[in-house]
Amino acid sequence: MFQRTHLQTLIKIIDEPRRFIQVVLGPKQVGKSTMIQQMLTRMNLPFHSVSADAVMASDAVWLNEQWEVRKGKKASFR
Repeated sequence: MFQRTHLQTLIKIIDEPRRFIQVVLGPKQVGKSTMIQQMLTRMNLPFHSVSADAVMASDAVWLNEQWEVRKGKKASFR
């Protein structure tokens, strides 16, 4: 399977200690979701994934809701 060139960078960043939401941005149809799926296949991590295609950039309420959803989830692994 084809691997995006940024996959190793993403794995390195996700593997670091963090306190914040990690966001992958980019134009449509460039392979963001594919790269994330490849990363999740390699790493056994809990995750909460949503599309923000229809969300206004200034919608802090939506972002806070997503944060609360993730915090409320028990560690679920794929």
